[in-house]
Amino acid sequence: MTQRDEVLPCPECGAQPAGEATCTDRYHACMALELTNPDYGAVHHFTVPAYMLQHPSRLSADGWRAMAQILHEFLVGGVSPARMRQLVRQQQKNQPKSFSMVKGRAAERPSWTWRKTIMDVRLDDPTSYCADVRTWAEAVYKDIQHLDLTGLNQR
Repeated sequence: MTQRDEVLPCPECGAQPAGEATCTDRYHACMALELTNPDYGAVHHFTVPAYMLQHPSRLSADGWRAMAQILHEFLVGGVSPARMRQLVRQQQKNQPKSFSMVKGRAAERPSWTWRKTIMDVRLDDPTSYCADVRTWAEAVYKDIQHLDLTGLNQR
């Protein structure tokens, strides 16, 4: 990696790398913490949608809208992860999924600067980690409120 590469922001969310760690590196570090320590894992349902919404190359346009709805349900609707799993299973049983989270028309990269990114999340202890992830997820949710979620066009 050249010195110039180290200072380039993330092409998707615009975050500055932390040293040589990219957003993907930080996401993998978060997943490792969340999947091995329940104290960190308590916010997994916020981490995944917040990251995916800011890194849309991993999603189809329909998948991006679904992820935005999931984040809304968790933050605004107060739906628990267990209840969300139940709702998804029920929906799949009653109505087969009509889209793919990853296949189809690609999600577009938002053109604004995000208030917070995964690089703002401290990893040192579960308390600060969970608070930072929640704050980040809330900021992502606020940032996408100006969108028409039937497309990724600004209103």
